[in-house]
Amino acid sequence: MDERLRILESIEAGEISVEEGARRLEVLAQPAEPSEPPPAPEPVAPRPAWVRWVWQPVLWVGVALAAGGGFLLATAYTGEVAGGRLVWGWLLFALGVLTLLVGWWLQRAPWLYVRVQEHEGPRLSLAFPLPLGLVAWGLRVARPFVPRLQETGVDELILAMREEIRHGRPFVVDVDESESGERVHVYFG
Repeated sequence: MDERLRILESIEAGEISVEEGARRLEVLAQPAEPSEPPPAPEPVAPRPAWVRWVWQPVLWVGVALAAGGGFLLATAYTGEVAGGRLVWGWLLFALGVLTLLVGWWLQRAPWLYVRVQEHEGPRLSLAFPLPLGLVAWGLRVARPFVPRLQETGVDELILAMREEIRHGRPFVVDVDESESGERVHVYFG
């Protein structure tokens, strides 16, 4: 039912006064304040391109090992040649599947990338994948044995970072010391 019609019926039935009805109708006639525009999406730093050069070879090596193991198993089970091919086939196939899973995990894992460049000096770059869930679990296990960890929520912070990274918001820190020319770039995502 239309709100204006409901107000007029309430006035007619004597449930509200004419002045109260007029005030309510004026409120309805006023244009609604424009709602705040949605916040602009946070800029997302792209994942470094070289990460692709790490996980793809691992994945394809896993595919090749699994295919080679499958070929050995096929020849062993068809009866052409048995013996060692059966054992080597299963070992190669299992290693291939394991390598394939590691390659798949490397593609999806959050990476920590640190690049330090000195003024007119060498550039140091480090990169490695971090299993954040495993790190948080390790901190929870170590908490009773490390007094400084007992009062902190580092594991919760790490899990919160994992959730932010899953939503496409990496953690990026850039420090530029313009006087000395040193730069530090930390990318986690």
